[in-house]
Amino acid sequence: MRSPKIMLIAGEASGDLHGASLVREILRQAPGARLFGLGGPRMRAAGMRLDLDLASRSVIGFFEVLKHLGFFRKAFRLAQDLLLSEKPDLVVPIDYPGFNLRFSAFAAGKGARVCYYISPQVWAWKAGRVRTMKRCLARILVTFPFEEPIYRGAGLPCSFVGHPLMDSIRPRRGTAGVRRARGWGARERLVGLLPGSREQEILYLLPVMLDSAVELSRRAPDARFVVLKAPHLKAELFEPLARRYSGKIRLEILQAGPEEDPYELRRCFDAAMVASGTATLETAILGTPFVILYRVNPLSYQIGKRLIRLPYIGLANVVAGRKVVEEFIQHELKPEKIAEALWPLLSDPAARREQTRALKKAVRGLGGPGAARRAAREILNLSISSKEII
Repeated sequence: MRSPKIMLIAGEASGDLHGASLVREILRQAPGARLFGLGGPRMRAAGMRLDLDLASRSVIGFFEVLKHLGFFRKAFRLAQDLLLSEKPDLVVPIDYPGFNLRFSAFAAGKGARVCYYISPQVWAWKAGRVRTMKRCLARILVTFPFEEPIYRGAGLPCSFVGHPLMDSIRPRRGTAGVRRARGWGARERLVGLLPGSREQEILYLLPVMLDSAVELSRRAPDARFVVLKAPHLKAELFEPLARRYSGKIRLEILQAGPEEDPYELRRCFDAAMVASGTATLETAILGTPFVILYRVNPLSYQIGKRLIRLPYIGLANVVAGRKVVEEFIQHELKPEKIAEALWPLLSDPAARREQTRALKKAVRGLGGPGAARRAAREILNLSISSKEII
């Protein structure tokens, strides 16, 4: 059996993370597979030939995309050229629907088979995209159980493979050992600040998080506030804010070391402020009590508000089917209100238990470990049975 040639495309940090797990699993099941495409440093480290680092240039919002339109056009042209020159057996877009759905249509128009991994959230907005997807996708691999009947009902071949975070989040050390190693006291109140993995998220959200920390420190003067910095973000983004707030709160800017599991650090937090996105689901799986913050350019927000059909923005609440975690969106980002919502999670054991129980119940539906293994098997079956007709 000849080795399959597979083109992958991921365009943000979470896609790079899940793409890397998928790349490793494909190569484990088919060691001779040739993998290439657009993604990020994790996918390259896992064994994919990285033709463009698209993940590190991720942005949120309509207005923000317009500001980087030149880069995304070049990236799209490169992806087109790669498809036509390499003639892959299968194209695997990973999440990132604004780019990947357009490219899926192009690839299908050239005769390529496309298997989409991690569904665009059509159940949240733009349900009309399902018709486009049906025309250009050979199969879609979904990570939330409620997505499968949506696509099957529309006539699109679909498989629920489980959520890849159930594989990624496997802390080995207990919180006591991690705290000792970091110099955090066993009874010290730790509040995590997770402003996101994009530069614009830091600029929009971190000042609000720090102002909220100042408000919360009035009730908990002994609290230590820990900002987790994504490895690819420059320290210069954080340093001015660190200097400004260092005299007001006990503040630590932290990047996980090469031998550290960032999830183990996050599990040490007694409570957290988390930017809306994949991090809310990660925090839910860890069982850390938290609140959700979200802000984009005002124009992007007004456009998005008219399109989104869900009552919640945080994935943790979407999976739960109800508001388990408080959400503070755009004009609702008031530091005193955020601190007020965090305080019971930091001080009241009953409030902590109530949220933690609800989160654990919600994430049970995401499936057990093995999402990447199941996805890789589906992808390899499709790639081996495909015909090169580009």
